[in-house]
Amino acid sequence: MVVAMSATRTKDYRQLNAVWSIFFALLIFLGVMLASAIVNHAGIPNVIVNFLILGEPFMFLIAIACIDFHAESLNKFRRWLIVSALINLLLAIIQKFLLVAGHISAAPYDETDGVQGVFFISGAGGYISAAVSVSVSIYCILYLKTVPLWIRIFGLVGTIYQIQIADTKQVLLVSGLAWGLLALSKVQDLRKLLVYVTCIGLAIAAFWWATHNIELFEVYVQWFSRDDINNSNSGGGLDVKTEGIRKVLSYYHSPINWLLGLGPGHTLGRLGGWTISDMWSILSRLGATKHPLYDEMWSFINNNWIALSTTLYVPLFSWAGIWGDQGWLGVAAYLYLGFLVWKYFCIDDYCKFLTLTIFVYGFFLTQVEEPGFMLSMVTLIGLRWHEHRIQKAKLLS
Repeated sequence: MVVAMSATRTKDYRQLNAVWSIFFALLIFLGVMLASAIVNHAGIPNVIVNFLILGEPFMFLIAIACIDFHAESLNKFRRWLIVSALINLLLAIIQKFLLVAGHISAAPYDETDGVQGVFFISGAGGYISAAVSVSVSIYCILYLKTVPLWIRIFGLVGTIYQIQIADTKQVLLVSGLAWGLLALSKVQDLRKLLVYVTCIGLAIAAFWWATHNIELFEVYVQWFSRDDINNSNSGGGLDVKTEGIRKVLSYYHSPINWLLGLGPGHTLGRLGGWTISDMWSILSRLGATKHPLYDEMWSFINNNWIALSTTLYVPLFSWAGIWGDQGWLGVAAYLYLGFLVWKYFCIDDYCKFLTLTIFVYGFFLTQVEEPGFMLSMVTLIGLRWHEHRIQKAKLLS
């Protein structure tokens, strides 16, 4: 990011304004994180790693925005991105057959969770791989007009097949919710709202038909009607999902905790939930700190069959982590960064859809803190932004 900002040759005021606005917002977010660390006696490594996890996508978007692309170089960038996504999709499909045949092993994952494309054997790799495929296939349908439509549709069908064989049903759920939120954002444009509502209605009808007539989709009927979870004696999925929030609140000892949380890497995000423990042999020597909440949360998860049966209700997720670590000031600072991306870079509904997808994913595990997912999303947003900028420059010339 620093190299891109110092080397940029662009004189476009709007381009520079977007870059510097997000840069200063990142400094605000870092300031809130430092204040939270000081108040809660969190280690400096906690601040550094947590800021890199959460701030990396915005830094990468700044770097992309600083590049003074021209039409030819942007076409190369687009081809590189699409070929990378195609490799990811093809690898995921190949992995399914190799796993079933026993030619490769994805231990400790099974033959569905092991379908992870280029993110093979990397925890949430199946969700990341499928989410990237969905986003790129939609981009190709909308904007890759030089490729025949039937090929672009075939790519989308392949993506849906990947979701099924990887058993990443949440990707479909999140995409649907993000699409619904995008439709709600069109309340001031009745024509667009009507188009979106009609398309959503047709998509729901087609999906409903598929779940009752195509064997590959029958699993969704069982997934949406999990009475064993929804009516569980242990409180149901929602109670399990919010258990982490209740545990965080139990550690509040001062009104300042509401503003600044319990410290970076101390609660429910990726660092506090996984990374701090995975990297403890290294981070502890550098002065990192671990909160007692970590052991409490994993004791709860490992002894709760709902949390172990579906990631949908795991109480560790990004929005809870940002709030738990940095408090409401941290949430406000992060949302401000998202607002600036929406304001400066979401130049069409596709970019808005990607941004809303990220927002929704924040409620499911820690996908907002997964570099493979987030860097892919901001790359697509940056690509569309440059395409729009170059197209506009041609019209003005």
